[in-house]
Amino acid sequence: MKNRTMNFFKQMGPAWIISAVACGPATLASVSKAGAAYSYSLFWVVLLSAVLGTTAQYLAAKTGVLSGKGIIKTTEEYLGKTWAWILTIDALAATWLAAMVLMNALSGVFSVLIGIQTPFWGVFFGAAICLLLVGGGYRSFEFFCKLLVAFVVICFIVVLCMADIDSTKLVQGLIPSVSGGVDAALLAAAIMGGAVHVTIIGMHTYTVNERVWKIHDLPLARIDTLLSMGLAFGLYSAAIFLVSAAVLNPNQIVITKATDAALALAPLLGERAMLVFLIGLFAAALSTISPTFLAGAYFVSDKMGWGLAVKDKRFAAVIVAGCMLSMAGPFLKGGFFVLLPLMLALGLVGTPVILVILMYLLNRRRLGLHAPNGLFINVLGVLTIVVTTFLALRFLYTQIGGA
Repeated sequence: MKNRTMNFFKQMGPAWIISAVACGPATLASVSKAGAAYSYSLFWVVLLSAVLGTTAQYLAAKTGVLSGKGIIKTTEEYLGKTWAWILTIDALAATWLAAMVLMNALSGVFSVLIGIQTPFWGVFFGAAICLLLVGGGYRSFEFFCKLLVAFVVICFIVVLCMADIDSTKLVQGLIPSVSGGVDAALLAAAIMGGAVHVTIIGMHTYTVNERVWKIHDLPLARIDTLLSMGLAFGLYSAAIFLVSAAVLNPNQIVITKATDAALALAPLLGERAMLVFLIGLFAAALSTISPTFLAGAYFVSDKMGWGLAVKDKRFAAVIVAGCMLSMAGPFLKGGFFVLLPLMLALGLVGTPVILVILMYLLNRRRLGLHAPNGLFINVLGVLTIVVTTFLALRFLYTQIGGA
């Protein structure tokens, strides 16, 4: 029994890649800014993002397993070339926008760490990551980066245990509210976009196929997704949000840059809080950006019928193109701690398309014949579509001048 359990956990993995991307600098920026600015009032979005993110990733995993293909090719087979092109363009635009902003963050944090401010760090990191990805030697370094991120998250959890949480406001934060104006609408969309984003949803259909999972592996896919997105990502975002609400908001600290958010760790780490936070943020950006380049290559190569691995030179060429495009990221105007939430909010705008496609595919008798969606997962799927669409439209409405 023990060996069987250990073997079960060893087989897990695809959703953890997605969770690692979701637990990146953009989510950190969004939840910390939300907690510092609005106290506990957006806590409902933080918790709901973990629930709906888990739902979206399971729908993606199930589609990938049942079809045996990535989302682009599956969409083309069941919905035609037009919808496949719409989804490809949607996913690629969101993915490469994310890559540019993540490169902005990577370059910006590195500039602060070493004291040399220049946007040309993006050229250096873009070239280095490109060589590592195409050469296939990135995995061990990425693992090291994730250990650093995990350390920072542990720091937030420890600070959370030390913090004076206002239980009354915490309970009130569980009640959905849409007040707060333009900035609150942006942050709510960004928090949701960190978990329910077209890039990671689409990418998950490819990661399960790399594991060659079949229909009998669906229970494994459920556990994989629940533990990674539901538990790990949920704990990550909730801990950072609550620390910001409990530590930064009462002291009226407005987060406009990364060094402001680092003050949340001061109760635990004192003067070293800034350095530890920045190193963790740098590691998060570095380990998150590489799967983003791979996701872009998956989408383009799947649509064009190319191989889905770097051994296909065309797949590698798309990675190179994404890396080159990201080099322009550090030249974007605005601080990266402002751009990161905006990137997630814009990504959320393009996400309902893939959610609707997944629900349509999984409720088609031909695809879901041997593993039909039950009422519970369908209700969660519809809820995911409704909530993400509402938050995306609210964000757009406030940005064009709505109240």
